[in-house]
Amino acid sequence: PVLMIAKAKPTATATMTLNSVGVTFTDGETIYDVALRANINVPTLCYDPRLEAFGACRLCVVEVEGAHNPVASCTTATTPGMVVHTRTEAIMKHRRTLLELVASENPDTAVDPLRGFASQELNQLLEQHDVQPGRFQGQHSGSSNDDDNPFILRDYDLCISCFRCVRVCAEQEGDHAISMMNRGFEKQITTEFNGRLKESACTFCGQCVQTCPT
Repeated sequence: PVLMIAKAKPTATATMTLNSVGVTFTDGETIYDVALRANINVPTLCYDPRLEAFGACRLCVVEVEGAHNPVASCTTATTPGMVVHTRTEAIMKHRRTLLELVASENPDTAVDPLRGFASQELNQLLEQHDVQPGRFQGQHSGSSNDDDNPFILRDYDLCISCFRCVRVCAEQEGDHAISMMNRGFEKQITTEFNGRLKESACTFCGQCVQTCPT
C-alpha cells in the first residue's frame, strides 16, 4: 500500500501599508497582529494575547484610509491594499483623552512595583503619553471588597473595567468564577450571588491577578 501524505495548504499572503511602509500579512491577522510583528507600538489596556480580542478600551484605535471613524486595531481584520496610520495627531489626542478618563476613575495611579509587573501597565501608558491625571473630575466607580481569603486582595477602587480578569478566568481556566455586575459607576467584579471568593468556583490560580493592568 502507498501512504499518501497530504501537503499543508500554503497560507495566503497579501500586502497592506502600515505607517507608509508596505508590509505583508496572512489571512486572519488583525491590524494589531501586523503592527506587533512590525515592532510598531500600539497601546492597549484590555488586550491579553492569551484571550480573544475584545476591543473595549479603544486605546488601540488607528486610522484606516477610507473609513469614516478610527477602528480598534485588535478586532479589525487586515485586507489587501489597506492603508493604516497608527500615530496621527488625531489618534494620539484620542488616546490621551481616553487615558485621562481612565485615570480619573483610578484615584491611586502610583502603584507599588511590588504588586507585580502587570499592575504597572496603566502607569506606564500615562507616562508614555504624557498624561497628567486631573482634568476630568467627578464620581468614582468601584469599592473595596472585604473578602477574608488569604490569597487575593479585591480592591475595586483600582478597577478600570477592562474585563481581563473575568475573561482569563473563563477562557483560560474555564472556571467562570467571576463576572461583572451593574453598569456605569456601580459596575464591579463579583462572584455568583456577590459572595466571597472561597465560596465560589474560584481555585485561587492567580490568573486574574497576573493579567490585571492596575
